Amino acid sequence: MIKAIVFDFDGVLLDTYENHYQTYAKKYQDLDRETHKRLFEGNIHEMRSKLVVKDEALDYPSILRKHLLGQGIEDNIPLTLNKLQKKFPLFIITSHRESILKKFFEKQNLSDLFDDILGFETHKKKEVKFQYLFEKYNLNKDNILFVTDTLGDILAANKLGIKTIAVDFGFHERWRLEKGKPLKIISQFEEILSLV
Repeated sequence: MIKAIVFDFDGVLLDTYENHYQTYAKKYQDLDRETHKRLFEGNIHEMRSKLVVKDEALDYPSILRKHLLGQGIEDNIPLTLNKLQKKFPLFIITSHRESILKKFFEKQNLSDLFDDILGFETHKKKEVKFQYLFEKYNLNKDNILFVTDTLGDILAANKLGIKTIAVDFGFHERWRLEKGKPLKIISQFEEILSLV
């Protein structure tokens, strides 16, 4: 029985792919789109460490942060999240910085949607963040559902036995997501409502 829903952020709650790719392409050498997408087939922090830096001075976290804080969230997403929140506590587990996401949600007047946001400051590995979530909120692998857009996230959840719903409108395409065998792949955010 599902007791909580956990969301990834980038690509799920906000379309950040193009800005992320363009910024990384300036920072790292020979980064075509396929190489960029492959970064998210594993842990982004570990995968990124294998890239060759071409512009040491480029402060990509600041560029990504500025872009993020200038974005608005699509109307259907808060509407869907509000409906879900009436039945479940909602959480975010992301590779993004918690501090930036808290500012983003404050700016969108959506600070009260999530019980907790676990990001880069908590740990670099999502598996560790899930364990933290289990302990702090008395949850386990059988009563949470994880919504994400990358194969790497699905594989991390699979290691812990966590069921995932994948969205095919984020960083990874349906064929790539299928490799992780998620519970379901959806093409519209509000489809989540019929699955929980």
